[in-house]
Amino acid sequence: MDSSKRLLVIDDDPDIGLMMKMMLVYKGFMVTLLDNAGEVEPTLLKKNIDLIFMDMLLSGVNGLDVCAKLKSNDSYAHIPIIMMSAHPDAHKLCLAAGANDFISKPFDTADLLSKVISLLSKSSKTGQEA
Repeated sequence: MDSSKRLLVIDDDPDIGLMMKMMLVYKGFMVTLLDNAGEVEPTLLKKNIDLIFMDMLLSGVNGLDVCAKLKSNDSYAHIPIIMMSAHPDAHKLCLAAGANDFISKPFDTADLLSKVISLLSKSSKTGQEA
């Protein structure tokens, strides 16, 4: 696994965010954890993020709106986004907002890692890495 890959996890549930960060760091990734969407763009400007995990429902902010905003910005549109939610209709909504993939909560760790590896591989092959 390429330990130089930087992932951004955005989840307002501290337990889920910390668990994801610990799991991904254990697998060799560098992980930045945010508990709100307010710091997403400043974080993307400061760090060379290769993939974003984002909860669909964040405190006070709709993750779908954040995803659509990032995907409509040429500076960030190339960064793969995996949206997460326990909501039954979330999969279609997240993909419609521009997410590259979706994982339902509670998620399977092996499935989550498979999606990460697949998206990072695709973005590397298309020359999107910095």
